[in-house]
Amino acid sequence: MQISRTHWIGALISLVAVLAAAGIWYAVVRPQLPPAPSVSPGAATSSAPALEQATTSAPVAASPVGPFPINAADAAVSWTFKGPYAGNDTLTTQANSDIAKLNALIGNAQYDNYNLYNGIANDYGSLGDGKTAYQYYDRAIRIHPDQGLAYMNLGHLFDEMGAYQSAADAYAKAVAVEPSVLQFHTARLTYLTQRLPKDTTLVEAALADASKQFGDTPSVLAIEAQWLAGEGRYADAIKAWQTVKTLSPGTDTSSIDAEIARLQAKQ
Repeated sequence: MQISRTHWIGALISLVAVLAAAGIWYAVVRPQLPPAPSVSPGAATSSAPALEQATTSAPVAASPVGPFPINAADAAVSWTFKGPYAGNDTLTTQANSDIAKLNALIGNAQYDNYNLYNGIANDYGSLGDGKTAYQYYDRAIRIHPDQGLAYMNLGHLFDEMGAYQSAADAYAKAVAVEPSVLQFHTARLTYLTQRLPKDTTLVEAALADASKQFGDTPSVLAIEAQWLAGEGRYADAIKAWQTVKTLSPGTDTSSIDAEIARLQAKQ
């Protein structure tokens, strides 16, 4: 039975492979993402926009925590999208089998329902059923609203759906509830720098949050360097890569040197 999903967040080089986290993590191998279309700044969030937040009859423990709000900028987004398993009958059958098995374990004291709900939601996301995936992530959040995993997974889901501002909100929430978890920071930064690279305010706020918790960290600096280079800020990108190199003694840094040389040629 497959509960786990593997999520890789790649930096430019293998030296700083930022995240190779196994667990109940959403299965997204993230390539370079096209920037999201711009939206009006300051769009408010809403707990009941046109992208409805439906409920189901499955048992969920009573909780004062409501559904995760969907940003008003994403109100016209559809719940249905082409999931990574689309067109693959074998993977689709496996996902449906997993869903049935995980549902059968709910309420079993041997397992935390939080993890089970995350696993079920991941499978529905892989099938392109955003609405049901969202519902299960919300169930997980109601159990442990102070844990970041479900929020990060929601960020992955919203990204797949094209709900880009809601994804940014979800990644930010993961960091807010568990600021000491580096993976949540790198997930947030990778998303923002690839999907919303022109939103300097959001990116710099996320970088500041990571710096406050961890100081200079190679994985964070590598993401920052790539973003800076993409924005044409070559001198700043070179400085960031040089810091990564300094923080990586005893490691083959030839790829960093090559990247620095490439950026220097652009100045």
